[in-house]
Amino acid sequence: MSVWRLCAAFCMLLLPVPGVIAQTLSTQSEVAPSREQVMKFLEVTQAKSRVEQVFAGMAKQARIGAELGFKQKVPDASPEQLARVDAISDSIFKEFSVDELIDAIVPIYQKHLSKSDLDGILAFYASPTGQKLLKEMPAILSESMEAGGEIGRKKMESINRRVEEQLQQMIVEEREKREKDEKRQPSKD
Repeated sequence: MSVWRLCAAFCMLLLPVPGVIAQTLSTQSEVAPSREQVMKFLEVTQAKSRVEQVFAGMAKQARIGAELGFKQKVPDASPEQLARVDAISDSIFKEFSVDELIDAIVPIYQKHLSKSDLDGILAFYASPTGQKLLKEMPAILSESMEAGGEIGRKKMESINRRVEEQLQQMIVEEREKREKDEKRQPSKD
């Protein structure tokens, strides 16, 4: 799974409640929320810190996966080699900008939610239940990312093994084909 797909998947986990709370989508006749209203919503829901948390969790899972992959190929890897693997893995996530992602999602919220939808959602987050959700969301997100990372690692091990077996089979088949072709052709002596 590409990093952007993972990012998108985690962002969908990030704020699922507004979709549930706002039972209806905006229609053409409803007033779209302003950028300021969407930004207020993102601030109240601590979206920026959640995205940062998602990126940090993804980076951690990528680092673990990279180390495991390297250790499979180099079982006696030195601490220096593992540090280099970590540095390579860490450098990938330096390319991601939380502000860029936030700027990209504002128009999406404006497209799918009306001003009145956001008013209702903001009222929910001001309620005790909304505050409880906001308080618990970092732990929920962190534990979800750990569970997802573990599932991903297990699946990738199986997928990598299967791909390696298929590639190995292709190599064997190609060798056998070449050997047959060589036996059919008379030698040019």
